[in-house]
Amino acid sequence: MLLSVRLYYLQVQPSTQVQGELQNHQIETLSELNYRILDTNGKDLLNYKKKYVLVIDSRPFKLNNYEETLEDLLALNFIMKSEDTNFNYSDIIALNGKTYYDEITEETYNKIKKLNNIKGIYLYVYDMVDSSEGWRIENFIANIREDNIVEGSFQHQILDIVGENEYPSISFNLDQKANYTESILNYGENNKNLKLTINKEWEEKIRDILLDDSYSFLENIGVVLLESETGKIRAMVQKDESKANVNLGIGTIGYEPGSIFKVLTEAIGLDLGKISSSSVFTCEGKICTKLGEQYAHGDLTVDEALQVSCNDIFAKVGELSGYENMIEYTEKLGLYQKILGLSGENKEEAAGVKATYEDGVSNFSIGQCVTVTPLQIAGAINAVVNDGVYIKPTIIDSIIDNDDNEVEHIEVEGKRVFSETTAKIVQDSMTNVIWKGTGYEAKVEGITQGGKTGTSTGEGGKTNHGWFAGYFEMDGKKYTLLVVAPNIGDNHPDGRELGGGNTGAPIFRQIINSLISNN
Repeated sequence: MLLSVRLYYLQVQPSTQVQGELQNHQIETLSELNYRILDTNGKDLLNYKKKYVLVIDSRPFKLNNYEETLEDLLALNFIMKSEDTNFNYSDIIALNGKTYYDEITEETYNKIKKLNNIKGIYLYVYDMVDSSEGWRIENFIANIREDNIVEGSFQHQILDIVGENEYPSISFNLDQKANYTESILNYGENNKNLKLTINKEWEEKIRDILLDDSYSFLENIGVVLLESETGKIRAMVQKDESKANVNLGIGTIGYEPGSIFKVLTEAIGLDLGKISSSSVFTCEGKICTKLGEQYAHGDLTVDEALQVSCNDIFAKVGELSGYENMIEYTEKLGLYQKILGLSGENKEEAAGVKATYEDGVSNFSIGQCVTVTPLQIAGAINAVVNDGVYIKPTIIDSIIDNDDNEVEHIEVEGKRVFSETTAKIVQDSMTNVIWKGTGYEAKVEGITQGGKTGTSTGEGGKTNHGWFAGYFEMDGKKYTLLVVAPNIGDNHPDGRELGGGNTGAPIFRQIINSLISNN
């Protein structure tokens, strides 16, 4: 009753001063982002949280007529007290300008939306990007800001594309009765949007596998999936997307690749004519171990040495190829350089570290004393899978307008690094690793596939990284798939010593089975 008396006193005869000060329209932005991020099939990659907003403009609000609007004003007061126990519309009258209530619930929003007689209020919905998993590809692309952008960086390239975009906005206009009516002012019809190479459906399938309870003993897992012929990144995910991106080596100098590097060592030796896959070498057990003890494999062909991941023999292959040749080839394969080019504070993509001559080509050739990012090494191995042609992995497929018309297609040219013959031979060796060697836990019946296990030393030599890198065919296309489990520790829950064979390999198998199940 007191509120009603107060309202009548202030509003039954509104002043001409208030009427004269009214602004005829208000403009509100409807989204945190002024561009869209879509997957390769045109699906929106971003998850949004809706923010429901009530705005009360005190000046037209004071024009509410006691006899016409009291019922709705009392309803507004009642509804808003569920949001703010101190809410009182008579207090609003005493204010100047607009008051925003930007944390009301959807239920409250819908109830107030039905109150059509109140002057000086309007509502809208604001889209906020759900960035709780900040290192999803789409989320770090959506979180690019102009502050501290590094010239030439990935972020700088994105801003060059979307920098002139307008934010979606809505106009609220006062009519002659001081009621706000809404009309779309701008929906970004001239904006440029990003269509990524990512397949959202495939990424979700991979995430389901990584989050399975059977891998709860692994703190994090990174996965990169490349379409071999184009170098397009079809998936790049990790188990815990709230942590710095594993696949880009954020916050690290990269990771030692360990024995997956032997795929490149074999390819380099073959391409230089230093070896054939049937060349026989003797493993004397100088740097090979089994169950923690030195172990000599004896006489093996290069193909057999890859199957059992013999360090001694691949050290000899590397010595035959020579340090300079190893560096030259691996540079052509995209190692020691950023792939996407992400730069900035807490967002620095690792470039990796070259093995020095002093480190020894023997160590270099078995993936020690060198660091890479999973994305880098996936791209390098993809050159073998792609019949010898290296294509720098890409994440942006095209630029599209708001009607999904292609404005510009992003083209990436490949360059031949290995002969086709060399690549085919190494592909066969990788197949034998799965069917005859250490990669048996990656085996999928009925498809063409190949791969290589790897276990490498972590920081300070205290822990290990488990790797599996390989390829498979699906629907007439080849794909390169890499799995890395950083900092795996020592023992598997089943008691076995942990390595790439019992971490990366089974995940590799499950991902392939999941992807081919609906194809």
